[in-house]
Amino acid sequence: MLLILTASIPSRLRYIASLMVRDILGIEVVLTTSQEEFSGYDGPKISYGSAPPADGLFIEASGLLFETVIAFQVVEPSTSGGFPILFKTANPLSALPFDPFAAAFYLVTRYEEYHPHKKDSYGRFPATESIAWKGKFLEIPIVHTWAGMLEGMLRKHYPGLKISYPRYNFVPTIDVDHAWCYQGRTFARTLGGFGRSFMHGRLQEIAGRFKVLAGMTPDPYDNYAFINSVHARYSNFPVFFILFADYGMNDNNVTISSKNFHLLLRELDRHGKVGIHPSLSSNKHLFKLEDEYAGLCDVLDRDVTLSRQHFLKLSMPKTYRTLLQFGITDDYSMGYATHTGFRAGIAVPFPFFDLVKNEATRLMIHPVSLMDVTMKDYLRLSRVESLEKIKQMIQTVRSVNGEFVSLWHNESLGDTGRWEGWRAVYEEMVQQAST
Repeated sequence: MLLILTASIPSRLRYIASLMVRDILGIEVVLTTSQEEFSGYDGPKISYGSAPPADGLFIEASGLLFETVIAFQVVEPSTSGGFPILFKTANPLSALPFDPFAAAFYLVTRYEEYHPHKKDSYGRFPATESIAWKGKFLEIPIVHTWAGMLEGMLRKHYPGLKISYPRYNFVPTIDVDHAWCYQGRTFARTLGGFGRSFMHGRLQEIAGRFKVLAGMTPDPYDNYAFINSVHARYSNFPVFFILFADYGMNDNNVTISSKNFHLLLRELDRHGKVGIHPSLSSNKHLFKLEDEYAGLCDVLDRDVTLSRQHFLKLSMPKTYRTLLQFGITDDYSMGYATHTGFRAGIAVPFPFFDLVKNEATRLMIHPVSLMDVTMKDYLRLSRVESLEKIKQMIQTVRSVNGEFVSLWHNESLGDTGRWEGWRAVYEEMVQQAST
């Protein structure tokens, strides 16, 4: 057990100490304000505050965790031992040259996203606005690095310290934005599809649509048998996030009343887990999310508890508060569409901390490490380069005993058109991540 002496025990400190010490390092942690209890304890202990104690290790606190408001923070990255650090301290008696708890809290809670910032065309917080990208540590699960520095300090002074790391885990996730390419649409949408293809001279597309609808060839997005067979080899189960929304500009899945669509969803729920993929328009209109959630629950005949935002659209803290209202327990939206890496600086699930209410919640956030579209369209990586990036990310997450969450789409696994050859990349990723 690690005992931490502090002048008070605010919710921010309790939250981040539990996450860094208990969840990442596997060490039980107790916070106390009693100098007598601290002095009488002969096990690992740290004083966290402004002045060192008579005995025990000391870490100078920056003050962030004792605040109750979302004050503007001037945070300048620096380095220590070759690693990036935040909230550098000046006291030479501090066992670490920075405040690891404040640094981790700042990243994990997405503190910077609560302040005014530039937004991209979808209204999202851009990766290039983040301190991790600017400090060149976006692809490092830096919170684990800081936890490791804390561990090293403790081991030096308490050699008998017992560590119980979490186990590495792989969670493959699939976004189903379009259940099928041509099937499952109304007559009007099908006719419109033929018309658009004709107007743009896409004769091959017209032929492909006709063959699929005539039952001559399989739909290019109907890759579910392949997905299930790949994961069955390694006894892992994918999570499918379903866009269950009425037709709109950015939300254009198949007709949600389709009986075949409902049969597909129930089948996917038997082979893995099905969660909701809230539409982009539901970010602005709560009633739409109410309809989407109720509809998906009705089809599956159970409560849905997993979610991922369409286009990874997150608004802090609004999005997570809304999900909590609907009974969502786990969300998989914490990642960037444009960059691979660790948006919150961490590679294990963690509870959402509402900075406005200044409290931890029951909603667990699962960081996403990489996405198929990120590698192909945003970073413009080849299949070979993408596979190297994937292997690098898997190894990084393994090295910190984290949870590797991949994000792919059923349409990218068709091995046709612009995604030709990517099915093999996916198979190799699953093999590398599973063994």
